Amino acid sequence: MENQPIPYYDNLPDFLKAVKSIDSTNRCFGIFPFEQFGAPGELIPPFRSSTYVAALVTEGSGTIHLDGVPYDVKPGTLYGLRPWTVRSIHKQDQWHGYVLMFTSEFVTKRSVLANPMHEYPFYRKGAQPLIHITPAEVVELHSQFELIDKEFGNQNRSKADRLDLTYHLLQALMIKSRQIYRQTLSAIEYSQPVSLVERFQSLLQMYYLPDPGQETPVLLTVHEAADRLHIHPHYLSDILKKYTGKTALQHIRERTAFEAQNLIRNTDLTVAEIGYRLRFEDPSNFTKFFKSVMGMTPRAYREQQYALAA
Repeated sequence: MENQPIPYYDNLPDFLKAVKSIDSTNRCFGIFPFEQFGAPGELIPPFRSSTYVAALVTEGSGTIHLDGVPYDVKPGTLYGLRPWTVRSIHKQDQWHGYVLMFTSEFVTKRSVLANPMHEYPFYRKGAQPLIHITPAEVVELHSQFELIDKEFGNQNRSKADRLDLTYHLLQALMIKSRQIYRQTLSAIEYSQPVSLVERFQSLLQMYYLPDPGQETPVLLTVHEAADRLHIHPHYLSDILKKYTGKTALQHIRERTAFEAQNLIRNTDLTVAEIGYRLRFEDPSNFTKFFKSVMGMTPRAYREQQYALAA
């Protein structure tokens, strides 16, 4: 076991090489048939990546865990993932369809919009990431994925033309997916309070990424989060409670416990080292915190995980 938290990949080639042993020269875009992107029974442990994901599973079943939440995959599953989401995948059998990955840079350098990804509700923080669609919708979107795959690999065009055409075909896929997503979930327009929820949850997600430039890391508090969002702490908690059912403090505690569990399971760092990494000044405070959330000490949790793995 290595002394590292959940791995994170800040460019597409590094991710593909580490997770799939695939060599790629394009840092911003990749598309693969699922048949070439993992075998039946495959288990991909938790990781973070800088890429957006759009995927269509036409056949196959399994589970995707996103930030610790399990989602069932079955034939006719469409899903979109945001960058840096903690994700793990278990394929019970062979998946068919397509998985497409792209960076924010790939879109923003070609779009006239300041925040082009905000146009698509499935990429907003807190949105439902996975839906199950009708056979007719599967056929329509699968054809679009096939077209993107064909044009991205078309060596009869210049690289610049291939990438520009790929971008526009990707936008067509996103627009079609948006219509299906809204029809499936009866999605409503996002109001300003919901935008605040998104910004808070994005802040919470990014807070736990390694930041070598942060000289004096401190434990995230409700007041600090509110300061960063330029609002009053009470208003932040009220909005979160209304739209998510949890206060800001509950979100922070749950996310901290989630990161702690990942470090305990996936590293051999000591309890004290994990506490310091999560910005607790005193290891005993970290132990008290963990026990209050999980009902057991970090050491007992680690021993339980060892026993389950034995």
